[in-house]
Amino acid sequence: MTKAQIKQEPTGKWAVRDSRSGRYVEVRGADSMKSSQLPLKKGVDLTKPIAQQALRGGSDKVRKPSVKN
Repeated sequence: MTKAQIKQEPTGKWAVRDSRSGRYVEVRGADSMKSSQLPLKKGVDLTKPIAQQALRGGSDKVRKPSVKN
């Protein structure tokens, strides 16, 4: 997999090069949270289900129930 070619247009919008067509496509919402005071934890991938990551993050502190026969 090749690294994405990203550029910022003079208007301030971000664009990524489409490897199939060669054209640059606008990335909507890029930097939209830049000035927000919303704290985001390091290591949270916003492209993956957040709930699973949150549960997995605390899984070392949660005790698993023992199985009784």
